[in-house]
Amino acid sequence: MRNSFFRIGILPAFLIFIMLVFEPPGISLPSLSAAVIHECGHLAAARLLGIRLRSLDIGPLGATIQTHGYLIPYMHEWLLCAAGPAANFATCAVIYACFSGTGRFTPGGTGFNLCAVSLLLGALNLLPIEGFDGGRMLSVLVCGRFGPRAAAISVTIGSVVSVTALWMLSVYLLLRWGSSLSLFIFSASVFCRVFLENGDDRSHA
Repeated sequence: MRNSFFRIGILPAFLIFIMLVFEPPGISLPSLSAAVIHECGHLAAARLLGIRLRSLDIGPLGATIQTHGYLIPYMHEWLLCAAGPAANFATCAVIYACFSGTGRFTPGGTGFNLCAVSLLLGALNLLPIEGFDGGRMLSVLVCGRFGPRAAAISVTIGSVVSVTALWMLSVYLLLRWGSSLSLFIFSASVFCRVFLENGDDRSHA
């Protein structure tokens, strides 16, 4: 529905379906749970800060929260962005505190996987990449002190460095261990979204 708050595209819905059908529950459920917890962190922060939200859009590379058109104080926007990774880190800390040292907290187990995925998702979203929480947090900090042009330059540099590092890491792991194909695809997708799509938008501006 066009006016609904929660919106999901065909591709992400298909990818979630594939994950649920073909991935083991010990991988798919922790991954989806960590993503839901991340978004709940954003929604809870928006509620506490009094920020009115228009929609939650699920895309191929994650979710995007759309606010209404009024201006949000820089600190409120920074806290809104930070709340998602914070929720993941808090989940990881609680699971580790409750289950570490017990026989149920073992590699490959659901609790261990949820802890690991939450930590990874939180850290990944803090990277200063355009469209990520970390990119927006950097933009807000720089914009508040030096203006929007400096913020745009900072985020562009952060995006280039971070995406390049992710891609190089994925290539190394792929060649060294024959793994991390998903990281390679993810970093390539982020590169296309950040640089190619934005380049097309700027060329038509």
